[in-house]
Amino acid sequence: MRTTLSNTLLLSLAGAMLAACSDGGSPGVASASLQQVSAKASAPACAVAWVASAIYTGGNSASYSNVNYTANWWTQGNNPSTDSGPAGSGKPWTSAGACGDSVPPVTPPPVTPPPPGATTGTINFHLLLGAGSAQDQLLLDGGNYNDLIMSNIIAGVMYGHLLKQYYPGMQFQKDYLYGSILGQLLQENIATGLYVSSGNLIDPSPDQQAVMGTGQGGPYQINNYAADMVSGSYAPAGHSLINYVALQKNIGYTMANAAQQYSKPTPPSFNNKYYGPMLTAYFHYNDFVALIVTGKGTGGWTTPWQPDYDNALANFTKLPDNFLDVLLNVAYNQGFYGTLMTSYSKLAATATAATVASVNAYSSVWGVTDTYKQYPYQVRYYLDQLYDNPIPTTSATAFATPANHVAFAIPALGTVFSNVFQTLAYVNSAGQSAYISAAQAQAAFNSALATAGVAAGATLDLSNAANRAQIFTVLEGAIGNLETSLNTKFNATTNVQL
Repeated sequence: MRTTLSNTLLLSLAGAMLAACSDGGSPGVASASLQQVSAKASAPACAVAWVASAIYTGGNSASYSNVNYTANWWTQGNNPSTDSGPAGSGKPWTSAGACGDSVPPVTPPPVTPPPPGATTGTINFHLLLGAGSAQDQLLLDGGNYNDLIMSNIIAGVMYGHLLKQYYPGMQFQKDYLYGSILGQLLQENIATGLYVSSGNLIDPSPDQQAVMGTGQGGPYQINNYAADMVSGSYAPAGHSLINYVALQKNIGYTMANAAQQYSKPTPPSFNNKYYGPMLTAYFHYNDFVALIVTGKGTGGWTTPWQPDYDNALANFTKLPDNFLDVLLNVAYNQGFYGTLMTSYSKLAATATAATVASVNAYSSVWGVTDTYKQYPYQVRYYLDQLYDNPIPTTSATAFATPANHVAFAIPALGTVFSNVFQTLAYVNSAGQSAYISAAQAQAAFNSALATAGVAAGATLDLSNAANRAQIFTVLEGAIGNLETSLNTKFNATTNVQL
């Protein structure tokens, strides 16, 4: 069983200004008038009145019938007088109490795309779909998270590349599988919201250092980077992160002391924003492979997910937009021997387009409090917000489309791509392990840009489907170019210390 990490960041709301008002009247009604004046003066001013067509994000205020309300997450069309409740109730609004005179509503302008190059919006995370409100948010305004998002998406494309390298012809939903690393970061990391782009740490909080302490296994719960993930042994063979040529040099432990990794602190590189996400990609790739090969060696046994898992993979090569990401996120979160791995494998083995539509529906987990069942859909929900795909709001069938924008300036993406791959290694012509150079990475990226027809100075919006497809195409091409120019395969392993 694999546990999950989560936290609650306390949010503070600014107090409303008190309204000063006056009232006049005849002596006969002076007492009543003074009481009204006193009541109005003691109540906070009303926020701008709620407008059904307006979009509100977490922390926004609106008033209705002399009551102020605070939005708990992205919402549109939900009347705060009927759709409010205490924090954690699952309602989009929470009452902030009575207020003074209402401010006339302002007719909002159409929701229009920001200027090219702007990153705006809010991502709500750490929530149970239909069973609680979001505990945390990423405020995208200003682009602080751009390079962290880029790094995780690059790692996600590598994840898909490794899967296809092992299993040619494999299909999946790129949005969700390529985004799995980022979605997992939001769900699993202690406090992604504390990230600052001026540093290289994914999580700069002091708590993260405790997670990376002796015996803890590091961020994202990469617990067995030195142990064979199939046999569980520390013999230098098989499916261990320390055996991957690309990863070995920057992990920092040698094969000689691999068996003692449990007694050592996690390498600092695991919290590096360029290397950490790539480690996670390999960890998920190892799950994919281990699910295939576990139990098939000498003296093997039939695992609960087989032969359905093998049949599911064969089926997925013929089934576009399948739910491979759900299957693999279940394997990561609950573990191979959990009941969900078996049940989803059975579904996938004979899945049709109708099965895919059923599994893809948020209604399959809406309101469920089982965190293992929720996990793959939490990851998808965070990504749907990022991608401006419709998301459920007050029910599993009430959808709204977010208006987020994450600007991927191509020069910045090229720099992050180079920084990511400079943390990885290959075997050079002298037979030695060497880090990939900035020049090698940049050349591979530039060539991919030319092939994809993307201008070197362009800005693509990750939240736009057509732009996102271009981003994926460029990254797929750049990774393939690097393999060719370096004469290596990124899924290559070795049983010795290079």
